Amino acid sequence: MIRQRIVLATLAAIVLVAVAPEANGGGGTPITSCHQVVTTNAFLTQSLYCPSTAGIEVGASGITIDLKGFTLRGDRDPGDYGIDDSAGYDNVTVKNGVVRNFEIGVVADNDADTISISNLVASGNALDGILLDGFSARIQSINASGNLENGIDIIKGDLARIQSSIASGNGTDGIIIGRLANANSARIQSSIASGNGNDGIEVNGDAVTIQSTTAYGNAVHGITITGDSAAIQSSAASGNVLVGIVITGALSSVKSSTASGNNSGGIQIVGASAIVQSSTASSNGSFGIGVTGNAAVVNRNRADANGFKAPPDLVGVGVGVGGYTTAPVGANIAHGNDDPAECSPTFLC
Repeated sequence: MIRQRIVLATLAAIVLVAVAPEANGGGGTPITSCHQVVTTNAFLTQSLYCPSTAGIEVGASGITIDLKGFTLRGDRDPGDYGIDDSAGYDNVTVKNGVVRNFEIGVVADNDADTISISNLVASGNALDGILLDGFSARIQSINASGNLENGIDIIKGDLARIQSSIASGNGTDGIIIGRLANANSARIQSSIASGNGNDGIEVNGDAVTIQSTTAYGNAVHGITITGDSAAIQSSAASGNVLVGIVITGALSSVKSSTASGNNSGGIQIVGASAIVQSSTASSNGSFGIGVTGNAAVVNRNRADANGFKAPPDLVGVGVGVGGYTTAPVGANIAHGNDDPAECSPTFLC
């Protein structure tokens, strides 16, 4: 928990420093009023309160909007967006500021591809903090917290990249990628999703990578991926209401990760040829590590004190693999789990 607080504080400091107001100036068109349509590079000259209207409307592809550390604030009026690219212009960059209390903070709809958002706080919005609908989105150093629905919602999300960002205390998911279409080759790195009303992180698509990321205290799962060839590495999921890490798909892996104190399971993979390696699952309510599928490799993991959500019933296993015809392989350490066998099959311990 101390490490999580340090990481959270560090990321928050990065975002806060990045959005400190700058002196007016810079190349491009000055933005001086609400609902201004911009068709060239543009910059905000002051903080704006925009009741019953949009903040800034994107009117062309290939432009950069620099908020210069200022704030766009709305009144949560339906249909009003802080940064409005609902027309679907491509290659738009938004950076350096705060977008709050709109229906959605930043919208890039209608197949808007290659949208880049950095050094931004998107908070307190009536729906999502950030809502994107296109390929190759780039999100870096974002704090998308305290929104009534999702923090970051990338509807399609092929080749999406999220890095050094926070999505906490949102009403639904912290980060969701591929909600309506598979987000193949999406990547999340060095980010935090905590205290959200559903999953911390949910990604649907093949070849998804999550690295050095933390998901804790979420109301359903910490991290969940649906798709083949998923890879989670050096990440942590703790204190979530159901399972810490869930992957549904073949050829998936969890390596050098931690899942502890989740109300149900620690790490769960459903799919053939799964790998769980050099990871720790401790003090989870139901099981530590659970794999369903053929030819699993479950090796060099540690699973202690799992299975005590209810009074001891001798069924909570540290490491368990089932649903296979080709037996799993590996050697693990498991102690003090509710099931005295510790591992199933027992040769995995």
